Amino acid sequence: MFTKENIKNYVIVISISILIFKIIDNPRIFISGIGSIARFFSPFLIGILLALLIDPLVMFFENRFKTHRLVNILFSYIIITILIFIIFKLLIPATINTLNSIMKEIPNYIEFLNTALEKRISKQEFFEATLPHLQQNLNELLSKGVNTLTNISTNLIVYIFSITSIIFNIIMGVILSIYMLFDKEKIARGFKRLLYASLKKGRTDKTIEFFKMSHEIFYHYLVGTIIESLIVGAIVFLGFQFVFKIENAFFFSFIIFITNMIPYFGPFIGAFLPISMTLIYSPVKAFWIAVFILVVQQLDGNFIGPKVVGDKVGLNPLWIISAVLIGGELFGLVGLFISIPIAAIINLQISDYIKKRLQ
Repeated sequence: MFTKENIKNYVIVISISILIFKIIDNPRIFISGIGSIARFFSPFLIGILLALLIDPLVMFFENRFKTHRLVNILFSYIIITILIFIIFKLLIPATINTLNSIMKEIPNYIEFLNTALEKRISKQEFFEATLPHLQQNLNELLSKGVNTLTNISTNLIVYIFSITSIIFNIIMGVILSIYMLFDKEKIARGFKRLLYASLKKGRTDKTIEFFKMSHEIFYHYLVGTIIESLIVGAIVFLGFQFVFKIENAFFFSFIIFITNMIPYFGPFIGAFLPISMTLIYSPVKAFWIAVFILVVQQLDGNFIGPKVVGDKVGLNPLWIISAVLIGGELFGLVGLFISIPIAAIINLQISDYIKKRLQ
């Protein structure tokens, strides 16, 4: 018998089935569509993330000094802006030095590989015929690198527009975050009124509880991950600067600080550059740097991470790896950082649904 409730359920099931079929039939269109929506709403997402991260600092000033909230918000942004300026002032020269070192070392890499091939492979008759081809491929690889740098210079206008778009989104995100922080109680009350006017009381209470849980997971994960990565980056900087005495220690430790926020893949990505840059002039030092980074990552995984972040997400490795891959594909660099708390929220909702169905 067809009732109003049954018809609504049928429509929902059919709509979800059509959506799943379209995703399976042409996943690239779905992914590009999600990416386009995310880019459109990126200023709002940036604003929400900034408001979430800066709110504790604003509330600290508000409780400590009893000043107007707008003053606390502006003072918080001034402090953050000064910190960012100091970081970039230290980072830009280190980045330029690192790039110059890489450009200078590329011919040495090619010469080293050519010499190794000539010594080891030319002695064997089977490989004598392939040696010129291997050397030619190495030369082509170097030529492609030069062409890539040339394309970057010729497509400078496109990159400038892309950077301008990113800067515009960040500025709009900052403005939106200021409004969110200033009127957060009013926004919360308006949202609750809208929910109670649109849904039943039980459904509204569950929705509000869902957003409270999501806020707690996002806040603890993001803030905890940043603090954890700062500790790891500081330890690595001290080791690079005072123990191994490698050049551009600040740049390498900053890269490790950023990549350490990416679960599983991040530590390997961050370790590649300092190890490869050291390998060409001191293989022994490169080996000990690799050992040092491995020890720091073990310390992070077994002591720093559990103490700072805890087990707020409660995800197994399969969930984490899948979330990082999907988040990076859909939302790029931002997706790598926010995919874990989103996956944790989805996992909790699925677990609650299964428990209720089994009872």
